[in-house]
Amino acid sequence: MKRVLLFVSILLAATIGLSACGTQEPLPAETVVVTQIVQGTPETVVVTQIVPGTPEIVVVTPTPEPGQEGAPTVIRVGTGDGGEGLTPHQQIIQNFEDENPEILVQLEAVAGRDYYARLLTQLAAKAAPDIMQIGDDAVPSFVEKGAFIPLDDLIAQGSFDTSIYLPGLLEPGQVDGKQYLLPKDYSPLGVYYNKKIFDAAGVAYPQDGWTWDDLLATAQQLTKDENGDGTPEIWGIQLPATWTTGFEYWVGAAGGKLISEDGKSFVGYMDSPEVIRAVQFYADLYNEYNVAPPPTDLNQFGGGNSEFANGQAAMQIFGRWPQSGLKKNPNVDLGVAPPPQDSVRANVLFWGGFGVSSTTNAPEETFKFLSFYAGEPGAQVWKDWALPAVKSVAESSGLTEDPIEGVWINELNHLVPRAYLFTPYWNETADPALRKALETVLLDPTADVATVMQQAAQEAQAALDKLIQ
Repeated sequence: MKRVLLFVSILLAATIGLSACGTQEPLPAETVVVTQIVQGTPETVVVTQIVPGTPEIVVVTPTPEPGQEGAPTVIRVGTGDGGEGLTPHQQIIQNFEDENPEILVQLEAVAGRDYYARLLTQLAAKAAPDIMQIGDDAVPSFVEKGAFIPLDDLIAQGSFDTSIYLPGLLEPGQVDGKQYLLPKDYSPLGVYYNKKIFDAAGVAYPQDGWTWDDLLATAQQLTKDENGDGTPEIWGIQLPATWTTGFEYWVGAAGGKLISEDGKSFVGYMDSPEVIRAVQFYADLYNEYNVAPPPTDLNQFGGGNSEFANGQAAMQIFGRWPQSGLKKNPNVDLGVAPPPQDSVRANVLFWGGFGVSSTTNAPEETFKFLSFYAGEPGAQVWKDWALPAVKSVAESSGLTEDPIEGVWINELNHLVPRAYLFTPYWNETADPALRKALETVLLDPTADVATVMQQAAQEAQAALDKLIQ
């Protein structure tokens, strides 16, 4: 295969964390971008050297320059999905190309922990995909870096009706009142419960409108330590340990906020009475009431616990992601209930979306595909893989009336904003401080929660002040 080297440039790439899994520590990375010709077609090979480590190679084909008149436009789509998760992408692309032969869509899957760093490297090299998929809490930082173009004019020009979406699904793609991304998939939080354990104990299932007090009472009834050794054979509820994004539900339900609306203050918010109440109640479920199994490994996502899946916990609060496996799990007869309310009926949203890259050479054609991808035609495919974002598709497919799926969809009516919406610096400032605080109160039953949260707020504030000065 003939290859002609055109140029080599050295870039430094920073790693940012994936939305649902928290913040990753940045690693030093040297990225070599080599543009070459392979059989007459421009191609970019990106070699990422993580120190220490081994090279990782990503092959990216930039959108070709316009050829002869009548040649199809090529749209590149970047995604962090992989494996079977690529199937719905491919089906939607095929459906679109069948209707629009003048546009060809090229899917570029880059699965792995360095997906965001690779996107930023491609942006710096002016070789990013025309459409990029990212998660919710990466939206502010990517927009701040100029990664996406605002969609508002394209939406107006194309007469795309954004009212098709279920409530709360546009806001995560907005920054400063402008729409940068459209929704792909999403999940609020829910409470999984095992009907087998409830039925054996003669305890009523969780109901819509239940409270934190109801949660505690239910968990206490279901926690069983038959041999009296202090370690229950059945736990009332499995909790996700120091998962900070999930913890924002507890803050919202208590009526609290972690940051001021202007995005400048953690002090007075992270250490407010409402947040202190949320942290205290959460820690007490572990330490005072002993209804939640202690984390097995805080270095693992969600504390490394598996009691619910093993049939050893009656409830679990989490997102929709493991639901398909739980439905097939012989240890579990699955039910889903909304999270309990405290002073507020609250939930938080976990979201992924698609935006148009600022480096695209074909914004109109790209948005034409995006409106198909994230619109009603795409939702007809996504519904078989995830909850659809389009209201009419959710209703016509019967999902809104389903006893399980309907719970997730109805929770979109009770969303409170997550803290990352108010600052692009959440991952660098408050997230590590909140994670440290949760770890402290979970591992030390004698810790004074108010003092811990005051220290967390001050640490987050100091980190923020350095960044915005």
